[in-house]
Amino acid sequence: MTDRPIRASDQERESVVDVLRDAFTDGRLTFDEFEERTAAAYAAKTWGQLRELTADLPAQPRLGADLDRRLQAPPPQPLPPGLRPRQAGRGRPFDRVLPVLFVWIVISAAAGSPSIAAALSFIFICVLATRIGYGGRW
Repeated sequence: MTDRPIRASDQERESVVDVLRDAFTDGRLTFDEFEERTAAAYAAKTWGQLRELTADLPAQPRLGADLDRRLQAPPPQPLPPGLRPRQAGRGRPFDRVLPVLFVWIVISAAAGSPSIAAALSFIFICVLATRIGYGGRW
């Protein structure tokens, strides 16, 4: 199959210009050849026209790199049954309560109030169990 009718993208034209720039820097092209081929690269419409510009150079541009990326992109994975995506703006219940409870437990234990620390610890464990029941993820 020939690649002549495949239309070139801007990224592919830039790839060819990069190859031409490297060839000019290496001394493989004169300045006039570089200018002429660069203008032709920006005017090229197909892969065939782009390949002709670098056919006599050792390095070849990568044409179709954007197509490879689209083909290699993994398809989205479905969620396991029972899980639904987290909606923007909706937090889980008690999102901000856990850190506050933890700090209260530490302060009450340090202040010598074991009964308050025990009661807050019980509430902390209940809230934590509720969070785990909402999907098991933090």
